[in-house]
Amino acid sequence: MGAVPVMTNKSGIKLRQLEYFLAIADTLHFSKAAEKLFVTQSTLSHQLAELETHLGKALFDRSGKHVRLTQVGQVFHAYAKRTLDELAAGCAALEELDALRRGHLNIGASQSFTRKLLPPVVAEFMRAYPDVRLTVKEMMAPMIEEQLATGDLHLGIAFVPARLEETAVESLFTERLMLVVGSGHRLAARKRVRLADLAREPLVLMTRDYYTRGLVDQYFDQRGLVPNIVCETNALSLMMDLAASSQVVTLLPESTIDPSGRVAVIPVYEPVPIRVTALLWSKRHHRTVAATTFARLLRERLRSAETGLRRSAAAVTQ
Repeated sequence: MGAVPVMTNKSGIKLRQLEYFLAIADTLHFSKAAEKLFVTQSTLSHQLAELETHLGKALFDRSGKHVRLTQVGQVFHAYAKRTLDELAAGCAALEELDALRRGHLNIGASQSFTRKLLPPVVAEFMRAYPDVRLTVKEMMAPMIEEQLATGDLHLGIAFVPARLEETAVESLFTERLMLVVGSGHRLAARKRVRLADLAREPLVLMTRDYYTRGLVDQYFDQRGLVPNIVCETNALSLMMDLAASSQVVTLLPESTIDPSGRVAVIPVYEPVPIRVTALLWSKRHHRTVAATTFARLLRERLRSAETGLRRSAAAVTQ
């Protein structure tokens, strides 16, 4: 039998060593981890060796060409990450003592939301709390959830349902997906259009990695319809321009549509396709005062808009 490593006093473990361990675990590469942390590879290796000595066990298997976590390393990873997350939450809580007089707020929002609905709220928040450093990133919903989970975002604005179990969801408002056609299109004068009638029309839609595209596909699938998709794009402005200048049609959330004499915007029914926009929070991380304040301003701004959208959606079904 081999010698069993002697377990030493865990109180000697340093936070820096946990940071270095997590960086190596994330990259599975010593030089890349060192670059990420702006330290030399020898410093990184030394700190890891000290950590493994304290634990009395190897965290990585370095016997082959590639670095791999050992079984011990895999178990320890969750606890090390939780330790640093809790410390970050504690520091954030201390920063909250100064409330909204300093600090920062990182928000991730979907493309459709950043175009029209978010700018007034951002402007209002900046006027009211000029000392809070605000960062707003336009991101797709899956990435928003991932960065909420890692703590890189304080607040997300995307859609229901969430994909990750650790994402907390708070619905903001419901809106319809509307048919957009050129003003000269044969459907432009229609007051409403059945979803089944659109299966024969050439469609330009978002690419498949967008939530709204998945929603459109789902509505067609539920009716046993195969849409005639002639173009896919991640540019909302291109979708509008194509609808305005050709016989191609598109489906867009009503909050994203810029009214124009070049296009007609027509409700769809049987069924009425809807999308639910929501605030996304991490269940694991601390909700900062800045994030909850921004969320409150957003709710207040959208309350009247939500009422109008509900009324218009109800009129389509009558």
